[in-house]
Amino acid sequence: MDIKEILYGLFGPNSTVDACAGTPPTASSSGTFTSHGRLPKNPLLDALAPLLGGQLSPLLRALNLANNILGARLGLPIDPSFLLTLAAAAWAINRFARQLYHALAAIVTAHFMASITVASTDEIYVHMMKWLAVQPLVTTSRSLMAETAAHSAWEDDEDQIDALQLRTIAGGGDEKYLNFSNQQANAPPRFVPAVGLHGFWYGRRYFRLQRKHQSFLDDNSGGARGSTGTTLEKEEVLVISCFGRSTTPIKTLLQAVKQHYYSDHVARTTIKRPSPQPLRRFNPRNWATVAVRPVRALRTVILDAAQKSTVLADMNEYLHPATPRWYANRGIPLRRGYLFHGPPGTGKTSLSFALAGVFGLDIYVISLLEPTLSEEDLGTLFSSLPRRCVVLLEDIDAAGLRRPQEEVEEEEASEVPATDKKTRPGRGARASVNGDKDSASHDQPAAHRPREDWKVSDLARALKAPGAGGDDRKGISLSGLLNAIDGVASQEGRVLVMTTNHPEALDAALIRPGRVDLQVAFGNATSEQARELFERMYEADAAKNDAAVEKSGEATQNGQAENKGAEGGGDDGVEGLSHIAAAFGSKIDDGLLSPAEIQGFLLKRKKDPKKALRETDRWVEAMKAQKENKTKVLTVQ
Repeated sequence: MDIKEILYGLFGPNSTVDACAGTPPTASSSGTFTSHGRLPKNPLLDALAPLLGGQLSPLLRALNLANNILGARLGLPIDPSFLLTLAAAAWAINRFARQLYHALAAIVTAHFMASITVASTDEIYVHMMKWLAVQPLVTTSRSLMAETAAHSAWEDDEDQIDALQLRTIAGGGDEKYLNFSNQQANAPPRFVPAVGLHGFWYGRRYFRLQRKHQSFLDDNSGGARGSTGTTLEKEEVLVISCFGRSTTPIKTLLQAVKQHYYSDHVARTTIKRPSPQPLRRFNPRNWATVAVRPVRALRTVILDAAQKSTVLADMNEYLHPATPRWYANRGIPLRRGYLFHGPPGTGKTSLSFALAGVFGLDIYVISLLEPTLSEEDLGTLFSSLPRRCVVLLEDIDAAGLRRPQEEVEEEEASEVPATDKKTRPGRGARASVNGDKDSASHDQPAAHRPREDWKVSDLARALKAPGAGGDDRKGISLSGLLNAIDGVASQEGRVLVMTTNHPEALDAALIRPGRVDLQVAFGNATSEQARELFERMYEADAAKNDAAVEKSGEATQNGQAENKGAEGGGDDGVEGLSHIAAAFGSKIDDGLLSPAEIQGFLLKRKKDPKKALRETDRWVEAMKAQKENKTKVLTVQ
């Protein structure tokens, strides 16, 4: 039975079928056709017609038309059963080929390839993604992932410099000002390989990169408050593989990736802070990079030259590779602590950054007032520190970490000789005997003083006191900090720097020898230091004068007139700048102003040293009046 017989069987008497078929049907061997060559009615089709709604009719007509064209005219008869058989065979061959390919790939991967897995929680993952973003793989791959490229304030981008816009504003005259409204629109995204398999060449060797997600069970019992039980988390991994039975080529690749990542970090200092609380459960991503800044030159820190040399020599000796063996042979813990104390704005934090830049170390900043930071977290953070780094604890006095008053009095009593105990007054009597009521009130614990007399440290100490926050309170106690600094399980090899504005407010246990090995006192600037700061502010820039400097100069008020003195004191040169700096230093009294105050004054006149010199007398007099009146409002800036 051919397709024409099928059509006649389905449609019954129909002239359209005859027309589509091309020729009238002939009688079959069984003689079932009528004299008109038509089949009798199909009872099955009659029963299904109301249900099918005639939906098969267009399909059968199209099939008959194809058979008529290809079969009758081209001599290629189409049998529907043949088409179905061919489709089934193609599907089976494709399925078999896929299974065979996966089986062979699994055998090759297991026995003829080596691989290394990198988790997204590790820093190598960040290094690898940055390296992949600049490889030819990104330009040839058909499967990429777009990411927003983050740039720090110190990174030069030539494209952004060329795209700078200068605009005038209403009421601003003819002056032009920088406008950054198109900065985000012109910033191109970063493209990295998407999730899946990718191949690339490196060093005449073919590597395969698989980026995938994997799930794992996370116990939230130690997580945020109120989270209990086990949850299903996802983590991204990179699987790097190559042909061979050795992972040495992959190790060489990863080493090159790290060198590429740190190639632009040679003259920069990386600042890290504790990661958000949910990420602290995944080691080693306890620390997150928050900034990458250019290395600060040590000469830019306003401090006595002898003190600088002392700190440099001490830290250099401590960081020497032979020092750990020397310490171990004598049973001394390999730790070094420094206390930088002095008024605000005198360069305590600046010296910390400068020292990190001199020795090429990263800075890990910890705030003891962080509300989500517990003593357990603090111990974990210290234990995950690298071998050599700088740990910075700023304004340690503001945390209010002190021992209970009773414990301090017991320790002081044990240190007083027996002859002095007989004449020693009772608690709080020492100050009252001298008639100094203010001093007596200051020596009393915060709990014994009116709350309106409390300081910030008193409030922090009260919040950390037992029972202040209930059973589920968090915070760092003095004992917890001491255990993290020099406890049995504390990390060795790091440099600890603590800064404070009030060293006398610190507990003696925190700054005893062994925890603080060297104290550096900072003070307000002297006349000579003011002269050095003036010269540094207006000295010729070592960097080339690129388009960014030119455009920023055009956008400043008074434009070219203000730019005349931008480099090296204008037409006077280095010698003229030295005379101006000496005259400026002679106008600054020793210990009157902090380096930060002097720098702030000069920054507002950074392109005109002569203008700064002319306005110095008036500014100094205003600062003297402000300090005498103890006001915070500046009349001259």
